[in-house]
Amino acid sequence: MGVADQKLFLDAAAKASRELRGEWGDAAAKFFRMAMFDMLPAFAALSAGDKFTFHDWCTWNESGVGKASVDRVRFVRGVVVMAEIRDFGIPLEQVNDGREYLGCTRLDDQGVKEYIDKALAAADAAIQNKAKGTDYARSGLPDANCCGRISVAWHEILVGQRRASPGASLISNLAAAAHYMLARHHVCMAKAREWQMNTVTEGYDAQKRATIAGGDRELKSMALTANRPFPPDYAITAWAKKGAADGEADRKRCNANADLPLIVPEVNKKEWGFE
Repeated sequence: MGVADQKLFLDAAAKASRELRGEWGDAAAKFFRMAMFDMLPAFAALSAGDKFTFHDWCTWNESGVGKASVDRVRFVRGVVVMAEIRDFGIPLEQVNDGREYLGCTRLDDQGVKEYIDKALAAADAAIQNKAKGTDYARSGLPDANCCGRISVAWHEILVGQRRASPGASLISNLAAAAHYMLARHHVCMAKAREWQMNTVTEGYDAQKRATIAGGDRELKSMALTANRPFPPDYAITAWAKKGAADGEADRKRCNANADLPLIVPEVNKKEWGFE
C-alpha cells in the first residue's frame, strides 16, 4: 500500500511539474494521505527542483492545506534535504520515523533517563571500587558527591558505550544521554557557564549543518572515531541544554567557589570526542 501511494504522489507531482502551472493540489492531497515513513522516500524521489517547488507551493497555500500538513512538509524537507531533525511540533512517532530514515534509532525521554540513571549508578560503583583500601581524601579520585561522578558517568561510562560498536553513536537515547552528561560535566566543573555551554552546543549543531550543506551528509569529516556524529536534532540539543541547567544546579550546590570563565569556556572540539 505504501509503495502504491508513493507512486500515485510521484505521478501527480510529475504531471504538475510538466504542466508548469504551479498547480500541485492533486499531488499534495496524495502526499498527505501517506504515513510519515512513506512521505520521506516519496519526497526524496522528487527532483531537486520539484522538492523546492512542492515545499514552497504547500507553504504558500497553507490556508488551504492546513498548518499541520505544511509543518509535515517542512519536517520532511529538513530530513531529506538537510539531514536534520527539526522541531515543527509534529507527533513523536512521526519524528522518530525521520530519525530512522537518517539511520538512527527511535528516541523516547524515558529511555534517555534510564541511560542517565544507569550511567550515574555505574559511576558511583566505579568510584567506590577504586576507593577501596585508600585514603579517599588523598587519593585523587573523583568526588563522589559532586562533579566527579558526573565526569565518570560521561567520559568513562557513556563515551565507552558510544564507542563500543559500529553504529552505537546513532542510538538516539544514548546520544541524548551523552550530550546531557557532557554539558552537565562542563558546567558543574566551572569549565563553562550555563549560557556558554548552550552557545557551544548550538555552535556544534551549526558546524554539523554547514558540513552537511557542504556535501558530507554523514558527517564523516567531523568524526573523531570510527563512529560518525549524530545528525543535528532538536531533541538531542534540548537534552544538552537540560544537562547544562542541571550542571549549574550542581555547581551552586558543591562547586560554588570555582572560578568561572569570563568569555571563553574551556570547551574545544576534542571535548566532543564521545561522538
